[in-house]
Amino acid sequence: MHRTQTKYPHDKFEVVLRKDDAGSAEWRIKCVDCPGKLYKPGPGEALSNFEVHLKNRQHRQRVDARVGKLYP
Repeated sequence: MHRTQTKYPHDKFEVVLRKDDAGSAEWRIKCVDCPGKLYKPGPGEALSNFEVHLKNRQHRQRVDARVGKLYP
């Protein structure tokens, strides 16, 4: 299991291969809870750019709502 998945066990994301019009392909990360956006993993093979999204308040609220986590 990747370190990011261990740190955020309730978060669901997929790695997808995105091709542009020129035929080039790049890996992107798709958040299951926040549809409609693809995120660059970088730098390198790290997920540090995507981790910024995982900490986002709206993302956290969506994940909490999905898993039934309630706050006072």
